[in-house]
Amino acid sequence: MRDARRLSRVLHFCRPSHQIELQNEATMKTDVRATVNVYTPVVYDLPFPRSEYEARHARVKREMANAGADATLVTMPRDFSWLTGTRVDFYAAESPQWLIVWAGEPVGIVRRLEATTHRCCSFVDQWVGYPDEGPVNPYDPVQYTVKSLEQIGLADKRIGINLRVTPVEEYERLKTLLPKARFVDFRVEQIRVRRSAAELECVRRANNINRATLAETIETIGPGWSEWDIVMHLCAGHEKRLGEEYFYSATGATVCQVGDHMLHMHVLRTPHERKQKRVARGDGIWIEPGIFVKTYVGCMIRTVWFGEPPQRVREALDATHQAFDRLARVMAPGRTSHEVDAAARDYLTAAGFEMQHRSGYTANERWTDAGILSLTPGNPLVLEVGQVFHCPMHVFLPGIGYVGSSEQVVITETGCEILGDQSVCPRRLYVK
Repeated sequence: MRDARRLSRVLHFCRPSHQIELQNEATMKTDVRATVNVYTPVVYDLPFPRSEYEARHARVKREMANAGADATLVTMPRDFSWLTGTRVDFYAAESPQWLIVWAGEPVGIVRRLEATTHRCCSFVDQWVGYPDEGPVNPYDPVQYTVKSLEQIGLADKRIGINLRVTPVEEYERLKTLLPKARFVDFRVEQIRVRRSAAELECVRRANNINRATLAETIETIGPGWSEWDIVMHLCAGHEKRLGEEYFYSATGATVCQVGDHMLHMHVLRTPHERKQKRVARGDGIWIEPGIFVKTYVGCMIRTVWFGEPPQRVREALDATHQAFDRLARVMAPGRTSHEVDAAARDYLTAAGFEMQHRSGYTANERWTDAGILSLTPGNPLVLEVGQVFHCPMHVFLPGIGYVGSSEQVVITETGCEILGDQSVCPRRLYVK
């Protein structure tokens, strides 16, 4: 029976949705049997049980009701993935993936090239594919979204849309094509960053795997190791601990920076450049690995020194550890981002250090959701239960570079929880 339901979802694209009939004439004439032969009915498991996605949609609908929105257009890729569970890789082509959430069944508006894949690996059953044609961008979901809204009776309703991320051109076209609709700023992202128990379990697992791997790597590395050797050792450790669940590790710009590379944050270096940069006595190392469990990241920063570190480095690490402790003491629901940031920033500034960055940001799928919520000066956004932050506490030392450490923190009913086994790879300066 389960296979029959799955097969019906795969074949759903061969016939009109209940009310949505946007296929062109050629598509409507397509022979169903020929289509079945072309598109093998392969179905992929969702990352979580269907009940998890049902709960996510219910949360969004409750917040829509509170905001007076009859529907919302989900235009942010991570919000879309969170509500659909799709395996389509947005970053392969960056073609817009939109979702209409309303009182009825959700409707996905996606590129026709990818629509079959969405149907095989998603919680959502109703899909509309748009062709590669558009007045400016060849990926244009607007027309098909408007027609879908018209056909389900939402063209003159209050429609939520995330004004932070929706392109201006597309927003203006929506207003022109739906003159009777009233658009309101509604952000699924603010709901998404309040993590469920199932999501937090993924983050906790990722954090502990990352801790164990980083502790092993710090213990193993020595002079002569290249940045590339260190990154590959981290990846191998992640894969060893995750086994068949292993998908990928973070290998980007800040995973490992040796010596004077610590002076330059977020530099993209080629594998050849990384292989050329080797650890020598007297070098420091910035290490910031990350591992993903169902795309949820476990991440942390540690500083390692080969030989006796400069006194200023020791002072800086002591100060950043103190600053984090002050930060954690005030992280709680109801606190503003400004208040929390000030607890760390004011301490480091008074201690004579330069803090160039935010003191925390929401860290979830594919690592960062910093644009949604960051702990920064003047930010009035309030912390809520279930939000997960990566709190990088580091300072810049002229002539040396960035040194510090970090932890992941989740907001709880009574304050916050520092994630992971704190006895494994604890916050300290590692001297070898």
